[in-house]
Amino acid sequence: MDRRTATAASRPAGQDDDRLHFTPGLAAPGAPPRRTAADTAHGATRRAPARASSGSPQATTAPAPREGSDPARSAGTIVLAAAEVLIGLRPVDHLTRWTTPALFEALSRRAGLAARILGPGPRGSRPRMRKVRAEPTLSGAYEATVLMEAGGRIRAAAARLEQVRGRWVLASLDIA
Repeated sequence: MDRRTATAASRPAGQDDDRLHFTPGLAAPGAPPRRTAADTAHGATRRAPARASSGSPQATTAPAPREGSDPARSAGTIVLAAAEVLIGLRPVDHLTRWTTPALFEALSRRAGLAARILGPGPRGSRPRMRKVRAEPTLSGAYEATVLMEAGGRIRAAAARLEQVRGRWVLASLDIA
């Protein structure tokens, strides 16, 4: 019995090889709080506020996103790219610039595991976006829901985008 057969035999009956289902692991109890992309990118400005030429403290705010940077559009594009990585249609390195380091590591680990256990991905059609909705949070990040069609099924994804140096970066992803 090879490894693939042994793995398939250990799964509950009726569970198919679902490459797209993705839920990153939660932090261990007692672990330090997770730093967000906004904390990493803007940590220096929070500790030492910039001074205006008159010497008075200047308000520290996150830089405005680039002109034409729509968080809903960015969410849809990045989530579809992440889905293609999980399916095996796109190399994980394409997500380096568009995800936080922690999420990139989780996606990389999951895509590599799927490739080793299930073999190369199917050469079918790519996932297609059906609908995206993004809502701002109080912290300035956006939370988005993305409906996509992949492999003849409609999938839902929940994503959190944070601003890093004027662009939207995927900080959290859950695909059901």
